[in-house]
Amino acid sequence: MGGENQIGYTITFEENKKEREDQFVVSFYAQEDIGSHRHDFFELAYVTGGRAEHVLDDGVQIPVRQGDYFIIDYGTMHQYSGSRDFTLINCLFLPEVIDQTLAGTESFADILRVSMVRYYRRFPELVPVNRIFHDGDGKILSCIEKMKWEYEHREIGYQEMFRCHLTEILIRMVRNIVAERQTPADKMNYSGPVRDAVAYLGKHYARQSVIGDFCEAYHYSRQYISRRFHQETGRTAMQYLQDIRLEKSCELLAGSDLQVQEIAAAVGYEDLKYFGMLFKRVLNMTPGAYRRLANGAADVSRVR
Repeated sequence: MGGENQIGYTITFEENKKEREDQFVVSFYAQEDIGSHRHDFFELAYVTGGRAEHVLDDGVQIPVRQGDYFIIDYGTMHQYSGSRDFTLINCLFLPEVIDQTLAGTESFADILRVSMVRYYRRFPELVPVNRIFHDGDGKILSCIEKMKWEYEHREIGYQEMFRCHLTEILIRMVRNIVAERQTPADKMNYSGPVRDAVAYLGKHYARQSVIGDFCEAYHYSRQYISRRFHQETGRTAMQYLQDIRLEKSCELLAGSDLQVQEIAAAVGYEDLKYFGMLFKRVLNMTPGAYRRLANGAADVSRVR
């Protein structure tokens, strides 16, 4: 990760790792200008000092300074120029760090879709890669330093500790993106009717006519609740209900031996074909594939 001038080359994980079994590397760099290059791994970089121009493959130059951090996606071309006393901590990692079943994944969006389904389902377009964040309160640096300590000392469970700190950083990045997109109205507390609806749907999501049941129980017209719900949450009540049902179905697929048809019915879908179509459209895989992936992750966890 030094000052090569060659354009368009690939930096490999093999040339950076120290041990044969390494799946992540954490190092401090005094970074010089470096030509356009790509990686066969994911990179989380945290700027500890100085400044530089960071250039992605779309040609946009973004100044980076102390406290900035970012993730570079697998295969993305980028470079640094105009470096002045530029130092950073680089965390290079393979997808297996997050989950062994993700080996070979070459898109960070695919990693989030599997490992953070709850957040990815709600914000599929908000993948926190190839964009700059700033660590205003030092919480990210604290995580980075802990990751670096685990990498250097390699005590029992260091891989799991690294994964925990990396997951915290990812969640904080998603929080930042969501906060950026919120309007003042988004940040207001929900009104009583919408709070009641959210609570009712969360408790009775498996009912076939749950929205109608809520309106009848709380004496609201369906038209009124539909309008208020969309105004305050940005989603329809049906979209919100669908999110809950899919999240619950993922939990059952991963944590039970119920057949897919039984799971569909348990979360409120009597039509198995429709459930399968909806699941695949949202998660880009069938319920059966999700279960195999989840069970594979559990098997790996048990043998560690």
